[in-house]
Amino acid sequence: MRLPSWLVWYKKPEYRDIREYADNVATGRRPMSPDGRRTMIPSRLRLDRILENRTCSPMSLYDFYMYLKHIEFSAENLEFYMWFKNYEASYAKGNGDIKELDYGSIPSASQSDSSVAKIKELVPDDDESFDPEIAKETLERIAQLIAVDAICSAKSKTCSAPAPPKTGSAKPTAADLSNFQLLNPTTGAVARTELDTIVELFLSPGGTKELNIPPIMRQQAIADLQNSTHPAALKPVADHVYGLLRNCSHRNFVRLGVSNGTFETICVATALGFGNLIAGFLVVFLRGFVPYRGAHSMFEAFCAWPMWWLGMTLVLSGLRGSCFFLLLFSRRQALPWERFDDSGGKMSNQTGFMKTLSRLMIFDRRLRVKEKHLRRLQQKIVLQSIAGGSIFACACVLVFIFLPMWRETIVLPQASGPLVLGGGQDGRVA
Repeated sequence: MRLPSWLVWYKKPEYRDIREYADNVATGRRPMSPDGRRTMIPSRLRLDRILENRTCSPMSLYDFYMYLKHIEFSAENLEFYMWFKNYEASYAKGNGDIKELDYGSIPSASQSDSSVAKIKELVPDDDESFDPEIAKETLERIAQLIAVDAICSAKSKTCSAPAPPKTGSAKPTAADLSNFQLLNPTTGAVARTELDTIVELFLSPGGTKELNIPPIMRQQAIADLQNSTHPAALKPVADHVYGLLRNCSHRNFVRLGVSNGTFETICVATALGFGNLIAGFLVVFLRGFVPYRGAHSMFEAFCAWPMWWLGMTLVLSGLRGSCFFLLLFSRRQALPWERFDDSGGKMSNQTGFMKTLSRLMIFDRRLRVKEKHLRRLQQKIVLQSIAGGSIFACACVLVFIFLPMWRETIVLPQASGPLVLGGGQDGRVA
């Protein structure tokens, strides 16, 4: 039986180093699959929705690109994949359904040997094969594909994106072909120039945006592009890049995106939580042993319940990378990639102690979480943290209330003789 989502304890995805992961996949030390473990990423925040630009800030396509560019330093993967999907749609518009075309069988990359030297031999060396102006236009076109903002409705709080072009239906117009910078279906002249640029940028060893893919796959793709402009020549590379985005980059992006506070804020909130826990234990022991054991009632153990509850709530939120106080009001601080401008420079030039101080919640700007599914996930974290704190506080009270240090639980020693309460003048016991 499957439990409701709100009962499933949220655990942030584990961090994966993109370089190590890509190298291990390329060398065959690990498969591309995500280890078969159930991911804690909500379906509404999955990679496909982000690539379709159907999510809002801070989980939008542009946020994902800025994360890859400034935090993970692997923006070339997203740039290539977005270009490929656009090129695939463009090719289908000009030629009909690409599945109907007979491209021929593409040899498996594992059937041939590879080396950097062999790959370089396949890359054209003539000056006409790579035009810096065309490369600049290609990168600008890719940037436009990524920088389109999702349309977030203020009333419905939902996000939508322009519908993707339908392939294989009506004949594309001249405007459509111009928008996509489409090739000539007969000669393939435009596509050839653009493909040479893509090869030089993303596939050739030492390229400006060289992809971290297996050398055999690189060699096979370059060899296939010498004979055809069909998107199937780059399909294995696109699938590999998509696997890296899904199984590594996207996990890290969501892991960091759910964190609504800076490292400094979360550390302060978590430390405050541990401080409340220590204060709760201190209060209980002081009431139990001061001025002497058995001086107070067992019900005074409930005095520490609020401190234990608040302390554990803050700790549970902090361990999952969130600040409890920001979660309560669906607010967040600027995420790491949002502190860079489009040119790559940092928006703030503060250093040292003032930089650390400015990143604390009370001094930093607080933003609203626009993505409603991220808000739901954060509300789930709040409720689970509150419930966990309540259970912990009740368990501590139950443990301490029965310890032999209260008036009701302490066992007094038996008196050896009669207890004289008082006497009269004749010496009789009153």
